[in-house]
Amino acid sequence: MRQHARRRFAIILFLVGVIIFDTGGSHALAQQAITSATLSGRVEDTAGASIGGALITVTNLDRNQTWKATADEQGRFRFLYLPVGAYRLRVESEGFTAFNKELTLAIGQALDIAVKLAVAGVAENVSIVAGEKAVIESSRTQLAESVAPQEINQLPLNGRNYLDLALLAPAVSRTNTGNNERFAETSAVPGTGISVAGQRNLNNGFIVDGLSANDDAADLAGTFFSQEVIREFQVVTSGGIAEFGRASSGVVNIITQSGTNAWRGRFYGFARNQRFDARNAFASSKDPLTEAQYGAGIGGPLVRARTFLFANFEQTRLNRAGFVTISPASVAAINDTLNRFSYNGPRAQTGEYSTGYHSTNYFARVDHSINQSNLLTARYSLYDITSANARNVGGLNDVSRGTGLTDRDQTFALSDTATLSAKAINEARFQFTRSRLAAPVNDALGPAINIAGVANLGTATFSPTARAIDLLEAVDNLSFETSEHTTKFGADFLFNRINIIFPGALQGVYTFSSLDSFKAGRYVTFQQAFGEAEQRQLNPNLGLFIQDEWKPRAGLTLNAGLRYDLQWLPDPIRTDATNFAPRIGMAFAPADHKTVVRASFGLYFDRVPLRAVSNALQRDGVKYRVAVLAAGQTGAPVFPNVLATFPEGLLTSITTIDPLIQNSYSEQVSLQIERELNRAASLSIGYQHLRGLHLIISRNINVPRFPASAGVPNLGRPDSRFANVNRFESAADSYYDAMTVSFRSHASRWASLRVSYTLSKAIDNAGNFFFSTPQNNFNIRDDRGLSANDQRHRLTVSGSLEVPTASSESHLRRALAGFQLSYIFTYGSGQPFNVQTGTDRNFDTNVNDRPVGVGRNTGRGFDFASLDLRLSRRVRVADHFAIEALAEGFNVLNRTNLQFPNNIFGPGTKPLASFGRATAAADARQLQFGLRLSF
Repeated sequence: MRQHARRRFAIILFLVGVIIFDTGGSHALAQQAITSATLSGRVEDTAGASIGGALITVTNLDRNQTWKATADEQGRFRFLYLPVGAYRLRVESEGFTAFNKELTLAIGQALDIAVKLAVAGVAENVSIVAGEKAVIESSRTQLAESVAPQEINQLPLNGRNYLDLALLAPAVSRTNTGNNERFAETSAVPGTGISVAGQRNLNNGFIVDGLSANDDAADLAGTFFSQEVIREFQVVTSGGIAEFGRASSGVVNIITQSGTNAWRGRFYGFARNQRFDARNAFASSKDPLTEAQYGAGIGGPLVRARTFLFANFEQTRLNRAGFVTISPASVAAINDTLNRFSYNGPRAQTGEYSTGYHSTNYFARVDHSINQSNLLTARYSLYDITSANARNVGGLNDVSRGTGLTDRDQTFALSDTATLSAKAINEARFQFTRSRLAAPVNDALGPAINIAGVANLGTATFSPTARAIDLLEAVDNLSFETSEHTTKFGADFLFNRINIIFPGALQGVYTFSSLDSFKAGRYVTFQQAFGEAEQRQLNPNLGLFIQDEWKPRAGLTLNAGLRYDLQWLPDPIRTDATNFAPRIGMAFAPADHKTVVRASFGLYFDRVPLRAVSNALQRDGVKYRVAVLAAGQTGAPVFPNVLATFPEGLLTSITTIDPLIQNSYSEQVSLQIERELNRAASLSIGYQHLRGLHLIISRNINVPRFPASAGVPNLGRPDSRFANVNRFESAADSYYDAMTVSFRSHASRWASLRVSYTLSKAIDNAGNFFFSTPQNNFNIRDDRGLSANDQRHRLTVSGSLEVPTASSESHLRRALAGFQLSYIFTYGSGQPFNVQTGTDRNFDTNVNDRPVGVGRNTGRGFDFASLDLRLSRRVRVADHFAIEALAEGFNVLNRTNLQFPNNIFGPGTKPLASFGRATAAADARQLQFGLRLSF
């Protein structure tokens, strides 16, 4: 600890020295932003001499809004906080021919260009093709991948889930959570199982229009938008600037759509039916799937060149089936046993079960120029969803084990970008979010039954059944320029009011080591809870940062930043006030500026999961008590009975949290070389290293020293006042190293291509969840092994092929004109799984033990490959109307992608017959048809 503190202090001192040190000479600045773009450059004559005093005009072509500046004596100019979109740059100076260039600015872009003016009368006015994109960003220091509006609009996304766009970036993969349910625990947002740099999905940050889009109760994405609402999408995988906080792995940064100076709209609809789909490998018939997804959007000027509106409405109606893969023989044996023991709950079943969801999205955004110095933006969004059998059903989980889902999220956000002077700009943002989620259990009777490697049935006890969040956030950032620096500093105050309802084991949980033990009613452990299921908490957060960027010389960009985060948690947790996060970055583009070398180092602090805090506050042994008993122990029930009251004289199991718990953080190092291959293509190769520290886990600090059969009071636990004491601690760590390769060919007249490849290795000593528990509670190092998210190879290839419109070509060319083929190919090597015996071999009352001599995550799962295609044709039927017909296929090659090997080896020296066999498969081929009317 002291070593880490000394290292951090030395870095901070170095960083402060860098910030205040003045190297003198000419400096050019291109401050990176998270909600907008920056445009800077230098005006020169054809001989390379600077031209001071030139008039620079930048015009937004979508809104006809103009910004002006004057080049300084070195010919430098810069525009901060330009909204993303298409622009025309015009440079004028007396005695020289005017320079014109049209370009497109993207999210977070810091574009620096060289402007050469020819002497008047010698050369003609320079004009560049409209919408030209920068091939490489020579001033960007962070490793980030941006997805342009064209890709968002054209690529085939299963379920039209925009979060899947993150998977196009290198160093990003699916989180290996051991299930394929659409909605993660305590979240109603699909597709949040995203691992950046091999870390937990809990460690990501989500930002929409510069404001937090996190659900801090679940530590996942906070709300869901229609794909039509997403203007631009960026994934920062390493080296994020100091404005990014509260995430220790990656950041998903999103900009929403806004209106322009012309009214445009779209009506759209997509439909699916099982008749066109293939059969899942684990199903006896096709998935009875029907889906309708439809909506409309419109945008335009309420007042031309001043006030703009964008609004969208979308609904999805999906009805489908999932598959329980418990063997028929096991189902028969289980139900026979349940009948014999007069079990009151529903009986086990296998095969298909009905599921799906109905969702509604509303979105509206207004952008208004109050005057030349103030741009005001207001937006409102609503997300409403209901789903039956939404969670924890399928594979070896019976329908009775699952829950439904209902959720409604509403957000109002307001921001103002104010130009205070020619050298200072202020951003102010505010949002309020109200979120209400419920996950009612399918089996209201219980108890729950776990049969290791065979089946899980009975009531759901694994997750909260409801949670409510009210979130307030206020952000203010100030950027100002001096002759040598552009400095940005800001504050972010975020306040959560959260209520979590978590009944847990109130209805009892039986755990059996095998089917034979279950038939005999001989369980390993029984636990039952008594008390209050509800827990409220307040959670204020404060983030402060300062960021400085400059160029000591042409082609070299340096930035240095320092971020400080505070998260106040309820008593008895002490606030961790040491979260200083220095960050430094460099981008060097020598010679022709067609090659850029990026390097960065920084610390990135995360938030303590509020679910863990809630559990610890609730399960304190007073208002909520847990009884844990072994078969044959005094007071232990006979299966399937449950206890009427807490057993007299039995010590309770409690959950606590280390009062000195620390916010987890990562040390990130990155190096990347990117080369412009031609005017439309670039290739990059990079290295990423992430060291995660103080990751939260659950550890039983009151482990029994003797089995129940020994007859020792309280099983010889060290603290005789309690049974198990499961404490949340910041005790785990992780390592990630990766080589990444990325090729991008920007959209030309007929084709675009993106290729991302990652070769990586991820190691940790804790699972994907904050409640992960080690096999040996007093030797966490014994769990050091491959991370569950270790995916050694991952490749994605995406892009489009289009036949341009041509009026004078052959009949065949004219017939094919307007057709477009878009594609996403994904390959991922198998991920590890943890081999377990299914018994409590070490008598710690936790059934997570591995066979003797077997390390954690030494099993290897199945690889994954899928090709998704979209074939479309757009036909213009009038000057302002066009119709586009689409056909989409997901996993069009119908590859059987097996999932989730049965990890129960058994208690013997030879594995069970079921060990290593897949318990589920990803979706087989699915087809979807759509129609879009644009005007």
